Amino acid sequence: MESRILKNASLFLAMVIVSGIALCFYAATHGQRVQQGQMSGLQILAYNTEQAQDSEEAEFEQQLCVELPEGMSMDEVVVENNYVKQLITIRIPDVESDYFVDHPLLGRSNNINDLYMANGIIEITMDAVYEPECTVEDGRLYMDFVRPQDIYDKVVVIDAGHGGGAPGAIKQGVMEKDINLAIVKELKELLDNNGRNIGVYYTRTEDVNPTFEQRAQLGGKAGANLFISVHSNSTVDGLMSGYNGTEVMYDEQKSEEGFSSKHLAQICLEEATAAMGSKNNGVTYGNSIYIIRNSEVPVALIEVGFMTNQEELNKLTSSEYQKKAAQGIYNGILRALDEGY
Repeated sequence: MESRILKNASLFLAMVIVSGIALCFYAATHGQRVQQGQMSGLQILAYNTEQAQDSEEAEFEQQLCVELPEGMSMDEVVVENNYVKQLITIRIPDVESDYFVDHPLLGRSNNINDLYMANGIIEITMDAVYEPECTVEDGRLYMDFVRPQDIYDKVVVIDAGHGGGAPGAIKQGVMEKDINLAIVKELKELLDNNGRNIGVYYTRTEDVNPTFEQRAQLGGKAGANLFISVHSNSTVDGLMSGYNGTEVMYDEQKSEEGFSSKHLAQICLEEATAAMGSKNNGVTYGNSIYIIRNSEVPVALIEVGFMTNQEELNKLTSSEYQKKAAQGIYNGILRALDEGY
């Protein structure tokens, strides 16, 4: 009886030892996977970088680095920059879902608010607008993030009012969001070909509707010299009338001295009405408007014309007049920058 008990005890002990060895082996080979399942993206970055401190892999000047599949070039890596959300996305195609476990991202978390890595995708949420500089060397992708002010002489933010499910005013089947966007697209064409080193960031260039907060914060996040928002006006009651013309709103709660919101509005008003030949309705208070009140940089909201005036509505829907409006806003931007904004 005693010999049987001893035999069973020995067998149990052997099983415990074998299980312990297997568990230790699993922990050693899969410990990083367990760790990564329990940590945030930024914690994983710090952990992996610390583990690689004594290796050549951790020696690089750029902010971030990750090994690429053998033979992959920079042309195959997709880099997207959503300025409105300060979200930079890096896509490494045709890799396993756990690619970053065996090929960890290394580097520093400077100015990174959040980090997500999975399925060959690295999503980096920055604390401001940055331009990603990515290069591939010796099979590794290196990433740096540069502020617009370090690239451009001047920085401008352009906002096409409304968009997506927020059409703005609607008259005779015409939606304000479409007029605003059409003018901004014409303005973009001018700015893209102006020959000057101006960085331009748009809240939208398609039919989407960024939040008021996303629109308002972009000027500050990009370190812009000025912020221009493009809208189309209508009467308070929404009824068609003879009232027409262009007005520009500014933040009356901020100082009117120097390179102010009010002076920017005055510049834009003069240049826009000159280019369009529209009636000058002056500059008006705009602090009640969210994007004006919350802008960290000089802001002007241009009400190009009245959709509730038949003649002006006809003009606003014509590509020729939209080009004139864009030219006027463009002239205003360049004048403001030349004056020192």
